[in-house]
Amino acid sequence: MLGRDHKQKLSLPRYVGAAMFVSRLRYHLTVGEIDTPMGRALVEERYAALRRQVPILYVLATTNVFALQITTNGSISLGLEVTTIMLACAIARTWLWLRSTCNPDHRLMISRIRQACGFAAFMCALLAWWCWHLLGTAPSDTHMAIFLLGGFTAVGIAFGLSAVPPAAYLTLLLLGVPLAAIGLQSPNPKYVGAAVSLAVVMFLVLQLIARQSAQFTTIVRSRWAIGQQQELAETARQEAITAATTDFLTGLPNRRAFVAAVADCAASGQPFAVAVTDIDRFKVVNDTYGHSYGDALLKVVAKRLARAAPAQCLVARMGGDEFGILFPSMTSPSDAREAGKRLLKKVNRPAIVERRKFPLFVSCGIALSRDGVEATPSRVLTDADIALYDAKAQAVSDVAVFELAMDVPRQRRAKIEHALQATDVTQRIQVFFQPIIDLATGRPVANEALARWTDPELGNVPPSEFVSIAEQLNVIGNLGDHLMRLAIDEVARWDPAIRLSLNLSAVQLCSADLSEKVLDALEQARLGPERLQVEVTETALFADFGTAKHNLARLRAAGVMVVLDDFGAGYASIGYLREFQFDQIKLDGALVTAALDNADGERLLGAVISLCRGIGVPIVAEHIESERHLTLMLKLGCTLGQGYWLQPPVPAAELLQQPFEPSGHGHTGTELARSAA
Repeated sequence: MLGRDHKQKLSLPRYVGAAMFVSRLRYHLTVGEIDTPMGRALVEERYAALRRQVPILYVLATTNVFALQITTNGSISLGLEVTTIMLACAIARTWLWLRSTCNPDHRLMISRIRQACGFAAFMCALLAWWCWHLLGTAPSDTHMAIFLLGGFTAVGIAFGLSAVPPAAYLTLLLLGVPLAAIGLQSPNPKYVGAAVSLAVVMFLVLQLIARQSAQFTTIVRSRWAIGQQQELAETARQEAITAATTDFLTGLPNRRAFVAAVADCAASGQPFAVAVTDIDRFKVVNDTYGHSYGDALLKVVAKRLARAAPAQCLVARMGGDEFGILFPSMTSPSDAREAGKRLLKKVNRPAIVERRKFPLFVSCGIALSRDGVEATPSRVLTDADIALYDAKAQAVSDVAVFELAMDVPRQRRAKIEHALQATDVTQRIQVFFQPIIDLATGRPVANEALARWTDPELGNVPPSEFVSIAEQLNVIGNLGDHLMRLAIDEVARWDPAIRLSLNLSAVQLCSADLSEKVLDALEQARLGPERLQVEVTETALFADFGTAKHNLARLRAAGVMVVLDDFGAGYASIGYLREFQFDQIKLDGALVTAALDNADGERLLGAVISLCRGIGVPIVAEHIESERHLTLMLKLGCTLGQGYWLQPPVPAAELLQQPFEPSGHGHTGTELARSAA
C-alpha cells in the first residue's frame, strides 16, 4: 500500500516547475517562430506531426482512463465522472483536428498547437488528480495498476507530443513526476521499485524526445535547405530560360523563342503564317547618329508591333532590325496581305528620338504554311525572307506574300553553289576570247579572256551570276588560277603582236601572292610579261588598297600592262588615276550606251574621253553594238573598241580558225574606219 499519509502530503502539490514549463512552452511557440522561413518550416512540420499523432494520443489516453475505471470499479460507467469528461473532450478534439483539412496560415497553426498542448496538459493534470484521488479511495490491491496505468499514460502522451518537446516535458511533469514522487515516498519496496523504474523510463524518454527533437529539427532544416536550393535552382533555370528566349533590348521574345513557337505550330498541323519585317535604311541611322539612336528606334518599332499585332500573335525580335510575327490559323494569302498592311499602317509613321524626328518605314514579307510541304521553321522563315526582299524591290507596296515563283532565284543560286563546290567544276567552265580592236585599222591588239559556263541543268550561267557566288564560297581563287593557266596556254598560238587580257577579281587582286602566281604562269608558258595585260575594276581596288597596289606595281614593273576597267562606273575613279599608273583605261559600257540616247550623255562621254586623253592614257570603248556606236567613238577620239558588233566572244579554236575581221556587215578594218570617218 502507498498509504494515506503520502496521499495527504501530496494533496495540494505546488508545481513551480510546471509553471516554468508552461511559460517555456508559450515562449517556444510564439517568439521568433514565424519570423524566419526556417521557423515557419518548423511550425509547418510540427503542425503536420501533431495532426497525425493527436488522434492516436487521445485514443491512448481514453483507453488507459477506461482501464483505470475497470480496474478500480470493476465496470465502465458513463455518468458524470472523470472518464466521461475525458472521453467527451477527446472525441471533440479529435473531430476538430480531423476536420481541419484546409491549409491554415502559420499563426493559426501556432494557435492550434497551443490549444492541443494546453488541452493535453489539462488532461494530464486531470488524470493526475484522478490517480491521486483513486490512490486514496480505491482498494489497496489496485494501487499498483493505478500507478502503472498512470505512468504508461504519461509516457505515451509524452511520445505523442514529441513534435513539441516542451509540451512532452510538461506532460511528464504533470502526470509522471507526481506518480513517481508518491511511489518513492511509499514504505512498500514494490512501489519504490516501480517509482524508480518509472523515473528511469521518464528520464530515458526525455533523452529520446530531446534527440528526436534535434533530429527532427535537423531533418526539417535539411529539407528546407534542399527546398531552398531547388527553388533557387528553379528560379535560376527560369531566369536562364527567360534570358535565353528574351531580347535584352526590346523585351520581346528572341529568335530562339520565335523558332520554337513556329516549330510548335508546325507540329500541331494547324495552318499558320509567319511575317518578317525590317526597317528601311536602318544602317544609315546607326552610321549617322550612332547606335543609341538605332536602339531607340528598335524599341519604338518593337512597341508598335506588339501593340498592333492581334492578341493571339507572337511578336519577336529576330536580330538586328528584323522582327518576326507569328499568325496562328492564317490560311489565305489575301488575309495575310491585309494583316500585314494593317500592321505596317500602325508602325510606319515618324518616330521622335531625343527630339529628333525620324521617318520610319518597315517592309514586310509573309509566308504561309503550305499544304504538302513540311512547314519547318527554317523553310517558312526562308520563304518569309524571300517575300521580304520582294517587298523591298517593289515600288508600290511594302508587303509581299511568298509565292513559289519568288523562290526560283534562290533555288538557282543553291544549284550554282552546289555546282561550284563540285570537284569537276573547272572542267565545265571554258575560256572564250573577245578581241579588243584598233578602230583605225580593224585589227585586234589583244584578246580578253572571258569565262563561259554552260551547264546541262542550269543552262547558260554568265560570269556576272557565278563570279560573286564563287567569291562568297571562297573558290574563286582556284577557279581563277585554273582559267588563267588555260588562257596563258593559248597565247603561244597567237600572233606575237596580240596580248592576252585577263580580268582579276577582287579576291585575286587582294591575294598577297597574286603577282608571283601570274609571273610564274608566264614563265612556265615561256611568255614575256609584255604579252599580258590585266584588267581591274575600281571595286576590286577598293577591297584592299594596299595589297592591290603592291601586286599591280610589281606586275607593271615586270612589263605587264595594267588596265582600269569600267571607268566612269564608280565615284572615285579619278582618285585612283592619281594613285596608280594605268597603261590603258576601259570605259564603262553604260557611258557608251547612254551617249547615243541624248546629247547630255554624249557630252559626258566626251568629257571622260578628254580627261583620259589629257593624262595620255589610251582608251578602250566597251559595248560597241552597232555602227552608230563605232561612228560616235571615232568622232570622240577613241582609238580602241570592243563589242559584239565588232567581234563576239568565241572559243579558242574558233579564234584561230577565222581572220581577225570585225563582224559588222563583213567590212574590213580599213573600210570600217573609212566609213566611220
